[in-house]
Amino acid sequence: MEYGYYPGCSLTGSAKRLDRGVRQVCKKLGHSLTEIPDWNCCGALEYGNRNELLSISGENLTKAQAMCKEIVVPCPACYKNLKDADSDKSFNILSPLELLNAENLSQIEQKRDLKDKVFFPYYGCLLMRPEGSAIKNKNIMEDTISAFGGDVDGEKMKDRCCGGNQLFLNKWVTEKLSTLILGKSKGTVVVFCPFCHMAMKTFAVGRKVIYLTDLLLYVMGENKSL
Repeated sequence: MEYGYYPGCSLTGSAKRLDRGVRQVCKKLGHSLTEIPDWNCCGALEYGNRNELLSISGENLTKAQAMCKEIVVPCPACYKNLKDADSDKSFNILSPLELLNAENLSQIEQKRDLKDKVFFPYYGCLLMRPEGSAIKNKNIMEDTISAFGGDVDGEKMKDRCCGGNQLFLNKWVTEKLSTLILGKSKGTVVVFCPFCHMAMKTFAVGRKVIYLTDLLLYVMGENKSL
């Protein structure tokens, strides 16, 4: 399948690893990603005026009109903003998580398994709610981990807020929320959101924090370790 691609600001900075991982995994699954030309910031979570934020996000959809009707958006904040800006539903805006299903997971050439390894799939807020912009399969990370033999922990904490967007303004808030989540789960933390990755990485003392793409590339034999 061919898709437009909106990386957003995080994936060109602090989350470059997620950007590389998404591109690599999509290529392995047979998907072609073409970056929207001259894309701009979506406004993320920081822009105070919601109407202006949606206007900024909408500019990206205008730039995509001539090239595609389906856009892959890895960052959950960008994903939500572009979905909200697409008021007439002209586009099919997808998280890379929505490109994964039981059929294509079963077709992956598995070179390593996750046997005897425990993982905490952590989605955070924006992938799970509100319902109108949430991903459809809210267990896709669990399904992926289980498909390759891994064990899952922390079900009750997977959609709790980590306070990622407060890390630089009110660090104590992020520390309190993230520490609570980490304390009620065990194993390697698996995330898909750059904000969640940054928050968890900061406070997960002695715990690994990885993107789901890291896990997939490990299973595919592209990454040597987790």
